[in-house]
Amino acid sequence: MAAAILVLVGRRFYEDLQEQSLRRLTLRYQWLALSGVLYLLALGTSAWCWFRLMRFFGERPTVSATVRAYYLGHLGKYIPGKALAVLMRGALVRGPNVRLGVAILTAFIEVLTTMAAGALCAAVLFAVEPPRAAELPYHPVLLGVVLLGLCGVPLLPGVFNRLAGRLARRFQAVGSLQLPRLSNLVLVQGLLITGCGWCLLGVSLWALVQGVLPETEALTPDAWARYTAMMALAYVAGFLAPELTATGEPRALAAVAVLLLRLVWTVCELLTAGMVYWLPGGGTNPVPLAPASGERGEG
Repeated sequence: MAAAILVLVGRRFYEDLQEQSLRRLTLRYQWLALSGVLYLLALGTSAWCWFRLMRFFGERPTVSATVRAYYLGHLGKYIPGKALAVLMRGALVRGPNVRLGVAILTAFIEVLTTMAAGALCAAVLFAVEPPRAAELPYHPVLLGVVLLGLCGVPLLPGVFNRLAGRLARRFQAVGSLQLPRLSNLVLVQGLLITGCGWCLLGVSLWALVQGVLPETEALTPDAWARYTAMMALAYVAGFLAPELTATGEPRALAAVAVLLLRLVWTVCELLTAGMVYWLPGGGTNPVPLAPASGERGEG
Protein backbone atom coordinates (compact mmCIF):
# COMPACT_ATOMS: atom_id res chain seq x y z
CA MET A 1 0.00 0.00 0.00
CA ALA A 2 2.85 2.38 0.80
CA ALA A 3 4.41 1.64 -2.58
CA ALA A 4 1.09 2.29 -4.33
CA ILE A 5 0.74 5.63 -2.54
CA LEU A 6 4.25 6.70 -3.52
CA VAL A 7 3.68 5.71 -7.15
CA LEU A 8 0.35 7.54 -7.37
CA VAL A 9 1.69 10.65 -5.66
CA GLY A 10 4.75 10.58 -7.90
CA ARG A 11 2.55 10.38 -10.98
CA ARG A 12 0.54 13.36 -9.78
CA PHE A 13 3.74 15.35 -9.23
CA TYR A 14 4.98 14.41 -12.69
CA GLU A 15 1.73 15.47 -14.36
CA ASP A 16 1.48 18.73 -12.42
CA LEU A 17 5.09 19.72 -13.01
CA GLN A 18 4.65 19.36 -16.77
CA GLU A 19 2.63 22.58 -16.67
CA GLN A 20 4.80 25.20 -18.35
CA SER A 21 2.94 27.98 -16.54
CA LEU A 22 4.50 26.90 -13.24
CA ARG A 23 8.00 27.52 -14.58
CA ARG A 24 7.19 31.11 -15.52
CA LEU A 25 6.02 32.07 -12.06
CA THR A 26 8.02 34.14 -9.61
CA LEU A 27 7.21 32.52 -6.30
CA ARG A 28 7.49 33.86 -2.75
CA TYR A 29 8.36 30.67 -0.93
CA GLN A 30 7.70 32.07 2.54
CA TRP A 31 4.02 32.41 1.62
CA LEU A 32 3.94 28.88 0.21
CA ALA A 33 5.47 27.56 3.43
CA LEU A 34 2.88 29.44 5.48
CA SER A 35 0.12 27.96 3.32
CA GLY A 36 1.43 24.47 3.98
CA VAL A 37 1.69 24.97 7.74
CA LEU A 38 -1.87 26.31 7.91
CA TYR A 39 -3.05 23.31 5.90
CA LEU A 40 -1.48 20.89 8.37
CA LEU A 41 -3.02 22.78 11.29
CA ALA A 42 -6.41 22.56 9.58
CA LEU A 43 -6.02 18.80 9.26
CA GLY A 44 -5.14 18.77 12.94
CA THR A 45 -8.62 20.01 13.85
CA SER A 46 -10.14 16.98 12.10
CA ALA A 47 -7.67 14.71 13.89
CA TRP A 48 -8.68 16.31 17.19
CA CYS A 49 -12.37 15.74 16.36
CA TRP A 50 -11.65 12.07 15.65
CA PHE A 51 -9.72 11.73 18.92
CA ARG A 52 -12.63 13.16 20.91
CA LEU A 53 -15.11 10.88 19.15
CA MET A 54 -13.07 7.80 20.04
CA ARG A 55 -12.93 8.96 23.65
CA PHE A 56 -16.67 9.56 23.68
CA PHE A 57 -17.26 6.01 22.40
CA GLY A 58 -15.20 4.55 25.23
CA GLU A 59 -11.79 4.07 23.58
CA ARG A 60 -8.50 5.30 25.05
CA PRO A 61 -6.22 6.29 22.15
CA THR A 62 -3.09 8.24 22.91
CA VAL A 63 -2.58 11.60 21.25
CA SER A 64 0.58 10.40 19.49
CA ALA A 65 -1.15 7.29 18.12
CA THR A 66 -4.07 9.40 16.87
CA VAL A 67 -1.80 11.93 15.17
CA ARG A 68 0.25 9.16 13.56
CA ALA A 69 -2.80 7.26 12.33
CA TYR A 70 -4.56 10.36 11.02
CA TYR A 71 -1.71 11.88 9.00
CA LEU A 72 -0.49 8.53 7.65
CA GLY A 73 -4.02 7.39 6.88
CA HIS A 74 -4.69 10.68 5.10
CA LEU A 75 -2.37 9.52 2.31
CA GLY A 76 -4.86 6.77 1.54
CA LYS A 77 -6.94 9.33 -0.38
CA TYR A 78 -4.48 9.02 -3.27
CA ILE A 79 -5.48 5.38 -3.82
CA PRO A 80 -8.67 5.01 -5.91
CA GLY A 81 -11.57 4.54 -3.51
CA LYS A 82 -11.00 7.20 -0.86
CA ALA A 83 -12.70 5.10 1.82
CA LEU A 84 -9.36 3.31 2.11
CA ALA A 85 -8.03 6.31 4.05
CA VAL A 86 -10.57 5.61 6.79
CA LEU A 87 -9.63 1.93 6.91
CA MET A 88 -5.94 2.83 7.12
CA ARG A 89 -6.65 5.12 10.04
CA GLY A 90 -8.45 2.41 11.94
CA ALA A 91 -5.72 -0.16 11.29
CA LEU A 92 -3.00 2.25 12.42
CA VAL A 93 -4.64 3.34 15.69
CA ARG A 94 -5.98 -0.04 16.78
CA GLY A 95 -4.42 -1.53 19.88
CA PRO A 96 -5.15 -2.73 23.42
CA ASN A 97 -7.06 0.48 24.11
CA VAL A 98 -8.77 0.99 20.73
CA ARG A 99 -11.09 -1.45 18.97
CA LEU A 100 -10.80 -1.51 15.19
CA GLY A 101 -14.55 -1.25 14.59
CA VAL A 102 -14.92 1.83 16.75
CA ALA A 103 -11.87 3.49 15.19
CA ILE A 104 -13.29 3.02 11.67
CA LEU A 105 -16.81 4.08 12.64
CA THR A 106 -15.63 7.25 14.37
CA ALA A 107 -13.39 8.04 11.40
CA PHE A 108 -16.46 7.93 9.13
CA ILE A 109 -18.33 10.19 11.57
CA GLU A 110 -15.42 12.64 11.56
CA VAL A 111 -15.33 12.73 7.74
CA LEU A 112 -19.07 13.43 7.55
CA THR A 113 -18.77 16.06 10.27
CA THR A 114 -15.92 17.80 8.48
CA MET A 115 -17.82 17.81 5.19
CA ALA A 116 -20.99 19.06 6.88
CA ALA A 117 -19.03 21.85 8.58
CA GLY A 118 -17.52 22.84 5.22
CA ALA A 119 -20.92 22.92 3.53
CA LEU A 120 -22.34 24.98 6.40
CA CYS A 121 -19.43 27.46 6.25
CA ALA A 122 -19.80 27.84 2.49
CA ALA A 123 -23.56 28.38 2.65
CA VAL A 124 -23.35 30.95 5.44
CA LEU A 125 -20.34 32.86 4.13
CA PHE A 126 -21.59 32.98 0.54
CA ALA A 127 -24.97 34.19 1.81
CA VAL A 128 -23.18 37.06 3.58
CA GLU A 129 -20.58 37.64 0.85
CA PRO A 130 -22.14 36.54 -2.48
CA PRO A 131 -19.82 34.86 -5.02
CA ARG A 132 -18.39 37.06 -7.76
CA ALA A 133 -18.20 34.44 -10.49
CA ALA A 134 -21.15 34.92 -12.82
CA GLU A 135 -21.20 31.59 -14.68
CA LEU A 136 -21.64 28.89 -12.07
CA PRO A 137 -23.80 25.79 -12.70
CA TYR A 138 -25.34 26.02 -9.22
CA HIS A 139 -25.55 28.83 -6.71
CA PRO A 140 -23.00 28.12 -3.94
CA VAL A 141 -25.53 28.80 -1.16
CA LEU A 142 -27.95 26.25 -2.59
CA LEU A 143 -25.13 23.77 -3.20
CA GLY A 144 -23.88 24.24 0.36
CA VAL A 145 -27.35 23.59 1.79
CA VAL A 146 -27.76 20.42 -0.32
CA LEU A 147 -24.34 19.11 0.73
CA LEU A 148 -25.08 19.98 4.35
CA GLY A 149 -28.21 17.85 4.15
CA LEU A 150 -26.41 14.92 2.52
CA CYS A 151 -23.58 14.95 5.07
CA GLY A 152 -25.49 16.14 8.11
CA VAL A 153 -28.63 13.98 8.10
CA PRO A 154 -26.75 10.70 8.84
CA LEU A 155 -25.11 12.49 11.81
CA LEU A 156 -28.37 13.55 13.45
CA PRO A 157 -28.59 11.64 16.75
CA GLY A 158 -32.02 10.21 15.92
CA VAL A 159 -30.78 8.85 12.58
CA PHE A 160 -27.33 7.74 13.71
CA ASN A 161 -28.49 6.04 16.90
CA ARG A 162 -31.16 4.09 15.01
CA LEU A 163 -28.63 2.92 12.40
CA ALA A 164 -26.11 1.98 15.09
CA GLY A 165 -28.81 0.07 16.98
CA ARG A 166 -29.71 -1.95 13.90
CA LEU A 167 -26.07 -2.80 13.28
CA ALA A 168 -25.63 -3.82 16.90
CA ARG A 169 -28.63 -6.17 16.74
CA ARG A 170 -27.42 -7.69 13.49
CA PHE A 171 -23.87 -8.21 14.78
CA GLN A 172 -24.39 -8.72 18.50
CA ALA A 173 -21.13 -10.65 18.79
CA VAL A 174 -19.10 -7.65 17.69
CA GLY A 175 -18.28 -5.73 20.84
CA SER A 176 -17.16 -2.66 18.92
CA LEU A 177 -20.78 -1.94 18.00
CA GLN A 178 -21.95 -1.64 21.63
CA LEU A 179 -21.78 2.14 21.58
CA PRO A 180 -23.23 4.98 23.63
CA ARG A 181 -25.86 7.11 21.97
CA LEU A 182 -24.60 10.08 19.98
CA SER A 183 -25.83 13.40 21.40
CA ASN A 184 -26.55 16.80 19.92
CA LEU A 185 -23.76 18.27 22.05
CA VAL A 186 -21.16 15.96 20.50
CA LEU A 187 -22.39 16.84 17.00
CA VAL A 188 -22.27 20.59 17.64
CA GLN A 189 -18.81 20.36 19.17
CA GLY A 190 -17.57 18.39 16.16
CA LEU A 191 -18.98 21.00 13.77
CA LEU A 192 -17.28 23.80 15.71
CA ILE A 193 -13.92 22.02 15.82
CA THR A 194 -13.86 21.10 12.14
CA GLY A 195 -15.33 24.50 11.24
CA CYS A 196 -12.15 26.03 12.66
CA GLY A 197 -10.25 23.82 10.25
CA TRP A 198 -12.13 25.29 7.28
CA CYS A 199 -11.29 28.77 8.53
CA LEU A 200 -7.61 27.80 8.55
CA LEU A 201 -7.91 26.35 5.05
CA GLY A 202 -9.29 29.66 3.84
CA VAL A 203 -6.25 31.48 5.22
CA SER A 204 -4.03 28.79 3.68
CA LEU A 205 -5.52 29.50 0.25
CA TRP A 206 -5.09 33.24 0.79
CA ALA A 207 -1.42 32.75 1.76
CA LEU A 208 -0.74 30.69 -1.34
CA VAL A 209 -2.29 33.34 -3.59
CA GLN A 210 0.00 35.90 -1.98
CA GLY A 211 2.92 33.72 -3.02
CA VAL A 212 2.14 34.14 -6.72
CA LEU A 213 0.59 37.62 -6.95
CA PRO A 214 2.81 40.56 -7.96
CA GLU A 215 1.47 42.52 -4.95
CA THR A 216 0.10 41.08 -1.72
CA GLU A 217 -3.49 41.50 -0.63
CA ALA A 218 -4.47 42.33 2.95
CA LEU A 219 -6.32 39.63 4.87
CA THR A 220 -9.47 41.59 5.62
CA PRO A 221 -12.60 39.94 7.09
CA ASP A 222 -14.21 40.04 3.63
CA ALA A 223 -11.18 38.41 2.02
CA TRP A 224 -11.04 35.74 4.73
CA ALA A 225 -14.75 34.96 4.30
CA ARG A 226 -14.39 34.74 0.52
CA TYR A 227 -11.35 32.46 0.57
CA THR A 228 -12.86 30.24 3.28
CA ALA A 229 -16.11 29.85 1.36
CA MET A 230 -14.17 29.07 -1.82
CA MET A 231 -12.09 26.46 -0.04
CA ALA A 232 -15.12 24.85 1.58
CA LEU A 233 -16.59 24.13 -1.86
CA ALA A 234 -13.27 23.51 -3.61
CA TYR A 235 -14.06 19.83 -4.19
CA VAL A 236 -16.87 20.90 -6.55
CA ALA A 237 -15.25 20.58 -10.00
CA GLY A 238 -14.46 23.86 -11.71
CA PHE A 239 -15.56 26.10 -8.86
CA LEU A 240 -12.36 27.38 -7.28
CA ALA A 241 -10.61 28.70 -10.39
CA PRO A 242 -13.65 30.67 -11.72
CA GLU A 243 -14.23 32.30 -8.35
CA LEU A 244 -10.54 33.22 -8.02
CA THR A 245 -10.73 34.78 -11.48
CA ALA A 246 -13.80 36.76 -10.48
CA THR A 247 -11.99 38.20 -7.46
CA GLY A 248 -9.54 39.97 -9.78
CA GLU A 249 -6.80 37.41 -10.42
CA PRO A 250 -6.06 36.68 -14.11
CA ARG A 251 -7.61 33.45 -15.37
CA ALA A 252 -4.25 31.80 -16.10
CA LEU A 253 -2.90 32.80 -12.69
CA ALA A 254 -5.99 31.47 -10.95
CA ALA A 255 -5.63 28.09 -12.65
CA VAL A 256 -1.94 27.92 -11.73
CA ALA A 257 -2.74 28.86 -8.13
CA VAL A 258 -5.11 25.89 -7.85
CA LEU A 259 -2.43 23.60 -9.26
CA LEU A 260 0.24 25.02 -6.98
CA LEU A 261 -2.04 24.63 -3.97
CA ARG A 262 -2.28 20.90 -4.66
CA LEU A 263 1.50 20.61 -5.00
CA VAL A 264 2.24 22.49 -1.78
CA TRP A 265 -0.30 20.53 0.23
CA THR A 266 0.88 17.18 -1.13
CA VAL A 267 4.50 17.99 -0.22
CA CYS A 268 3.39 18.92 3.30
CA GLU A 269 1.42 15.68 3.62
CA LEU A 270 4.44 13.60 2.62
CA LEU A 271 6.83 15.45 4.93
CA THR A 272 4.43 15.18 7.85
CA ALA A 273 3.82 11.49 7.19
CA GLY A 274 7.57 10.92 7.26
CA MET A 275 7.81 12.61 10.66
CA VAL A 276 4.78 11.10 12.41
CA TYR A 277 5.68 7.60 11.18
CA TRP A 278 8.15 7.37 14.07
CA LEU A 279 5.59 8.25 16.74
CA PRO A 280 4.30 5.42 18.97
CA GLY A 281 1.40 3.62 17.31
CA GLY A 282 -1.81 2.21 18.74
CA GLY A 283 -0.37 -1.26 19.18
CA THR A 284 2.41 -0.06 21.49
CA ASN A 285 0.17 1.13 24.34
CA PRO A 286 0.46 -1.46 27.13
CA VAL A 287 -2.52 -0.25 29.18
CA PRO A 288 -5.47 -2.70 28.86
CA LEU A 289 -8.87 -1.47 27.76
CA ALA A 290 -11.17 -0.84 30.67
CA PRO A 291 -14.72 0.51 30.93
CA ALA A 292 -14.70 4.27 31.34
CA SER A 293 -18.21 5.27 32.26
CA GLY A 294 -17.05 8.66 33.43
CA GLU A 295 -15.86 9.72 29.99
CA ARG A 296 -18.42 8.06 27.72
CA GLY A 297 -20.52 11.15 27.81
CA GLU A 298 -17.77 13.71 27.36
CA GLY A 299 -17.79 15.91 24.27
